[in-house]
Amino acid sequence: MGIPFMPVRGIIGTDYLQIRPDFKVINNPYGEDKIVVVPANVPEVALIHAKKADRQGNILVDRFENDPLLARASKKVFASCEEVVENVYRELTPEDIVIPSIYIRGVIVAPGGAAPTRCPGYYELDDATLQAYVKASREESTFSNYVQDFLQG
Repeated sequence: MGIPFMPVRGIIGTDYLQIRPDFKVINNPYGEDKIVVVPANVPEVALIHAKKADRQGNILVDRFENDPLLARASKKVFASCEEVVENVYRELTPEDIVIPSIYIRGVIVAPGGAAPTRCPGYYELDDATLQAYVKASREESTFSNYVQDFLQG
């Protein structure tokens, strides 16, 4: 959003304030209560997997994901996509939203690039693979083997 911080409700009384010293409690300037403000998240690079892209660099993503917000917040955005189409605006459905090319530095075609998570309209979440990932990630040696097997498989 281009702002330095964001007010957030629902954090007072949780452990977030103990583990995140950068979260601050302030007097609500528009009410009688306290509110937490959190610093803006400005990623250096974002990687987004899109359903579709066009040759102008516009990408089509699921409306219910945070990808548009991530694209606006990040300094650089690169995208992979399931397929390239003539014009993503012609492909819009009520479940989709376009992230314009002004936010995108580059796009690569990578069918299956969101796996093992889902890409609506293309494939669903692969729960067994995600469970294997979680289990393997507990140890460096098992994770290394998992990565090799996953990439080769």
